[in-house]
Amino acid sequence: MKHALIAFSLLATSAVLAPAAHADEGLKWMTGCWRTADKSYKEVWSKPESGFLFGYSLTYDETGALSFFEQARIDGGAPAVFNAYPGGFGPSEFTEESRAKNTVTFANSAHDYPQKIVYTRKGGRMSATISLANGARAQTWDFKKC
Repeated sequence: MKHALIAFSLLATSAVLAPAAHADEGLKWMTGCWRTADKSYKEVWSKPESGFLFGYSLTYDETGALSFFEQARIDGGAPAVFNAYPGGFGPSEFTEESRAKNTVTFANSAHDYPQKIVYTRKGGRMSATISLANGARAQTWDFKKC
């Protein structure tokens, strides 16, 4: 009986931790290494793995030295959740607000800045835009494959 309870507990825990495959295949267009033309910013996203995409970004100063990093994880599901770990701290959670072919928007209106994160892919290029919920203070990075 004790072993059955342990097995049930493990099964229940894994069911909670494993997200649905919704974001897994649906966001695979984000995968790969992406860099800005001036090479001051780079994002890398892993292949979808068991419902997750893992990523990181690196920001370089004018001398080429690393000045900032962020880790990220997108948990699959409906809706997907973007978890940001700026400087290794977090997570700050942003829930999927909308999705269409090769574009996804994540939002968290309670976060200070950003409150909205939008990724869009067009051919061999991808862009990431962060802003307040109303679109103010928008910053966009245009990437091409590394």
